Amino acid sequence: MKDMKRIFNLLLLATIAIAYTSCKNEVDDVFDESSAVRMTKALEEYDAILQTPANGWRMEYYGGLEYGGYNMFLKFNNDNTVTVCNEVFGGDEMERSHYKLEQSAGVVLSFDEYNNIFHFFSDPDNLYDIGAKGKGMEGDLEFRVISCTAEEVVMVGKKHGSRIVMTPATEDWGGYIDEVIASEEEMSFGMYYFTVGDQIATVTANYRQLTFNYTDEEGASATLDAPYIVLPNVIQFYEPVEIFGKTITELTYVGGDDFLFTSNDPDAVMKGYVPAVSEALTSGNWYVSYANMSAAVQAYWDYAAPYLLAAENEKIGYCYYDASGVLYIRSGNYWSGFNFSPEVLSDTQVKYTMVGYGGGSAQQGNAKYYWALKNSDGVYFFRYFIAPLTGTFDLKADDLRNPTAILLTNVEDPTISFIVTKQATPANTGMK
Repeated sequence: MKDMKRIFNLLLLATIAIAYTSCKNEVDDVFDESSAVRMTKALEEYDAILQTPANGWRMEYYGGLEYGGYNMFLKFNNDNTVTVCNEVFGGDEMERSHYKLEQSAGVVLSFDEYNNIFHFFSDPDNLYDIGAKGKGMEGDLEFRVISCTAEEVVMVGKKHGSRIVMTPATEDWGGYIDEVIASEEEMSFGMYYFTVGDQIATVTANYRQLTFNYTDEEGASATLDAPYIVLPNVIQFYEPVEIFGKTITELTYVGGDDFLFTSNDPDAVMKGYVPAVSEALTSGNWYVSYANMSAAVQAYWDYAAPYLLAAENEKIGYCYYDASGVLYIRSGNYWSGFNFSPEVLSDTQVKYTMVGYGGGSAQQGNAKYYWALKNSDGVYFFRYFIAPLTGTFDLKADDLRNPTAILLTNVEDPTISFIVTKQATPANTGMK
């Protein structure tokens, strides 16, 4: 019996050994090269693909999604340089710099030499002051390659994670960029209406993000943000928009008297709308900055700011009105919210009155705190930030069809005036 048991154990050990050898051979057959050799071959293959298209690649570039996407053209050269142009700088301006492919938990494409055109989106302090200082448009300069074929290269930003897609460029770079710029101008409106049957969403745009405001199936107010890129006569969304039971991937501008946009779903359409200036002002976010204030308004802010700085070691930033009628003011890293009651008096006149505190609980709490602060003379100094922003104002827009800046002039005291801008930038608009 012991001999039988010994024989059984020997057979079991032999079976295990054979199985192990078989598995080992199978593994060796699959991975007959070291990981280092395989990675080297992948880097060489990807580089060859990047350099193959005679006319380079068209890249759909996204940084922070709230800024939307931009068209970029790139030609990868065999000396590890890349020639770049994009729609921000125009099709006539190009710049050449170094790139590299390297291994870092996969293949990474790195634009490792500064290029004014490419790095505009990743620069923490870009040319047009877009985005917060130290962040800019939150673009990337290193990208993890997800897939790389002759037909399409898909990547994600290594730091911020936005999806980047490149396809071989079949069009003239400058001509395509000119088409995109012209299309964006033609498709830009102060407001849009998106409809599916009798369901309606009002839509506004900021940078390249559409914001849909609508009533959901439960009767509650809902908001949906949809980043997009502009193609010739097309708004193409970063990801499908799910609204009113439809999935919308893009909108195509048809035009006509009703400024029509069709979609990939025949039941879903959007129309451009030209609002009165007062309606445009009270239906979206509008930013206020010190640089865009008259001397009289700046004097109010100059009086208040030193006391806040001394009291809280903070610095007053910009503020903005949102579509719900809340005025937000940023002091250092803290936001305070004040409920403003915009009363539309006419197409070109609005009255603003502060009626309480607004925003979330934190913003309301900050507002109450700041509102009660006094300086050494017993003056409620923070209220000097609010005072010149209230009253009855005449309105003047830079563009009636799609205003991006509106001048507000106090009816009773014309020396009190300031410009609000659709985009958060301290740059002066040049409006008078």
